[in-house]
Amino acid sequence: MKILIVKTSAIGDIIHTFPVVDYLRHRFPKAEIDWVVEKGNRALVSAHPEIHKVYSVDTQTWRKGVFTSSTWQQIKAFKSELAQTSYDLLFDLQGNTKSAFITFFANAKEKIGFGWDTVKEKPNMLVTTKRYSTPPGMSVRKRNLHLVKSYLGELHQLPRKTTLTLTSEEQARLDSILIHSITYMVAFGSKWTNKRLSVDVLQEFLLKLSANFMFVWSTPEEKIIAEKLAQSFPNSTTLGDLTLPLWQAIMQKVDCVIAMDSAALHLCATTSTPTFSVFGPSLASIFKPDGEQHVAIQGTCPYNKTFAERCPILRTCKTGACIRNITADQLFESFKKLTTISPYAK
Repeated sequence: MKILIVKTSAIGDIIHTFPVVDYLRHRFPKAEIDWVVEKGNRALVSAHPEIHKVYSVDTQTWRKGVFTSSTWQQIKAFKSELAQTSYDLLFDLQGNTKSAFITFFANAKEKIGFGWDTVKEKPNMLVTTKRYSTPPGMSVRKRNLHLVKSYLGELHQLPRKTTLTLTSEEQARLDSILIHSITYMVAFGSKWTNKRLSVDVLQEFLLKLSANFMFVWSTPEEKIIAEKLAQSFPNSTTLGDLTLPLWQAIMQKVDCVIAMDSAALHLCATTSTPTFSVFGPSLASIFKPDGEQHVAIQGTCPYNKTFAERCPILRTCKTGACIRNITADQLFESFKKLTTISPYAK
């Protein structure tokens, strides 16, 4: 059995797809499971221990240089590499026009994708042979799994948690990090400004917890914020420049992860560590990790915007008021719900 997954981006969406890999491994223990992903996300997929082969594409560069010979040579090379393997099943879990291009050129007996109600871009349906819609309001993690199960049938055994493979260098760095005194990991960053709490509110909230924190950062801007926050907590530390497998390994050793709607939150969902997350322009019911050990607070929009998944003005809203209006007291009251559920988040 040879299976191909088409899920090219983004980091969070790729992590949401890991349960599909685990399900397929349970269902087909001897299957070869391959994956097509954007070049920048290749390392993440390659770290999954159940993935046999990773194909990488660079669609952003291809779009910019669509009229250049080098672009067409790269596309031709990718098509040639993809055509070398015949797949029994292909699951297009991206559901857009970009992934349709990949699915079209792949050699697969059956190409399964999303149906009319849930596919992101309708042209994708022209290249799939079987299509399934998912129930409205279903969390993003369950959505991909639902599509696969709709085709293959229900498997009662739940997928196990995915542990990414550490390189020897990552393991050495993990061994050098002092984690035993840390209670909470705080992943305050997000790609989108309107998904972040204000630093002052976050600091006021954390002061109410009276704990030791690890502030993780991914950019120079976040590093400055992490160092500023750590100054208020003498026994806390900052940590940055983390690969995703290393980040996951550290998450498994702390008591709780506090995060925004970000890759960090979705990565923590692959572990058994409880989370407390903050949502504003995206719905917690759709994007937060599943399970009662994961508690989220949802901000409200003062402009009466309604949405099924993400706010239509997420990238353009000048105030980000839905998340900026959340107070430290509101955060603390919501966090207390987690401490009554999980013995670890105390």
